[in-house]
Amino acid sequence: MNALVVVDVQNYFVNEKTRHLPQKIADFIRNNKYDYVLFTRFVNNEDSNHFKHLGWEKCRTAPETDIHPVLQEFVGETNVFAKAGYSIFKCSEFAQFLKKKKIQKLFLCGLDIDSCILASAFDGFDLGYEMHILKDLSSSHSGEELQNSALKIIEECFERK
Repeated sequence: MNALVVVDVQNYFVNEKTRHLPQKIADFIRNNKYDYVLFTRFVNNEDSNHFKHLGWEKCRTAPETDIHPVLQEFVGETNVFAKAGYSIFKCSEFAQFLKKKKIQKLFLCGLDIDSCILASAFDGFDLGYEMHILKDLSSSHSGEELQNSALKIIEECFERK
């Protein structure tokens, strides 16, 4: 079994640098078949290190934390997983879902390729999942410099043969 995991394509992270991404991902979902399409949603609660140690107080409530409207047609009650850190694998509900559905192959896309996607890819790889990062469907809301750095890391760590 496989799953497309759309990482943190939510209102806060869609800006001038990433505004093209939600429609591109929506079109991709319509034109490709996966056993499951899953979404992650970053919520910066008071227990997160982003809040406690970095002093970052954004992305705490709706509408900032909502999945982008262009992708809402694919969102259901059981396919969105909230997280308070970089990696989706820190969310026990996500890990349980993968195990219950016998999902072994994950395709990651979304935001941010330089943090949440990379952290999730490394964690998934270390846990034994077959990880694929869809680079053309991923970006950084911080801009090209961090995105390009992430692409180099992906090439070295996930595409090396």
